[in-house]
Amino acid sequence: MDAPEHPVDTCDVVVVGAGIVGAAVAARLARQGLQVAVLEAQQVAGGATGRSAGLLLTGLPGHYHWAVQSLGRETARALWELSVEGRERLMETATRLGVPVERTGSLALAVTEEEAEALRASAELLREDGFEAWFGRTDPLQRGFLAALRSPGDGVVDAADLTRALLASAPVAVHTHTEVQALEAEGAGIRVWAYRRAVRCGAVVLAAGGYAPTLEPALSRWVSPGHALRITARLDKGQNQPPLTTPCYTDYGYEYARPLPDGHLLLGAWRYLRRPSPSESSPDPDTALRGGLSRFVRRYFPTVEGNILQRQSGMVGCTPDGVPVVGVLSHLPGVYFALGLGGWGLCWAFVVAERVVEMMLEGTPPGLLDAERGQKR
Repeated sequence: MDAPEHPVDTCDVVVVGAGIVGAAVAARLARQGLQVAVLEAQQVAGGATGRSAGLLLTGLPGHYHWAVQSLGRETARALWELSVEGRERLMETATRLGVPVERTGSLALAVTEEEAEALRASAELLREDGFEAWFGRTDPLQRGFLAALRSPGDGVVDAADLTRALLASAPVAVHTHTEVQALEAEGAGIRVWAYRRAVRCGAVVLAAGGYAPTLEPALSRWVSPGHALRITARLDKGQNQPPLTTPCYTDYGYEYARPLPDGHLLLGAWRYLRRPSPSESSPDPDTALRGGLSRFVRRYFPTVEGNILQRQSGMVGCTPDGVPVVGVLSHLPGVYFALGLGGWGLCWAFVVAERVVEMMLEGTPPGLLDAERGQKR
């Protein structure tokens, strides 16, 4: 029975989460003529999207060499092609919506000889498979890195600005500070119970990142929370090192640095218990996160330590193999999900949004992103 403080609304689709994936899904559905409501526990881009460094990095963490070894050559190549497709679509959309986006390229940097060899092998495999990559046993930043792999197609964007622009580009009803508390089947549809609101709808898309398993525990089969930390710092102009002009990442993609337009530097790290190298795993992801970022800053950006302006922490959704998942809940057939983008989610956002919408409207299988992919091999 509906309580007075829970007015019941109706719509075709409820999207849970107003990050970049939720915004892309909602805008795409609305352009198909559906009535769409987005329910967000915080504010638009208040989660992982708002804490994103804005890096458009192709592929998956761990480098291409690891993906080929773990997933197979054909799958790795297909996933890289998908992320390139997603990167280009995001850049085109940002340009169309008037959101600044820049193709800066990116640098993957080695901190150990093992990683340097992984970068060398990755560059060789990438070129063989038709991707642009340059490798050198030099450090273009002159900060003590052992090797570098350059990907010229990568870029940067303000993910929060793009999310807001996406939601404004289509007739979507956005309800912020409206935490979804439960989902239940109701006839041929779904009842969504949220803070001071209930919605009857035909379908639901869960795009709430690492928080999704809290709402629907069945999702913990595929997605677990990863931890992220980033700092913004003022650069010391007197340092005897060349300025950072290209976004970079290191330690298999788990630490990164990006120069900001205002001259400040953004540095960050993220961790997930299941990492490419088991020897680097930690039973306490928060400790590994703080320790990894602290070592990264002290070793390669030492002048930053006394000039930190802001710290932010949060959660990202991660999958065991690092590949995003798209699917539908077996016990709630009208509830779809697009999750597990990890710390490199921007190049995957438009891909997973397209796959979940096509699955909803046309019954098209999500292919390599299928949540049931392990059982189908």
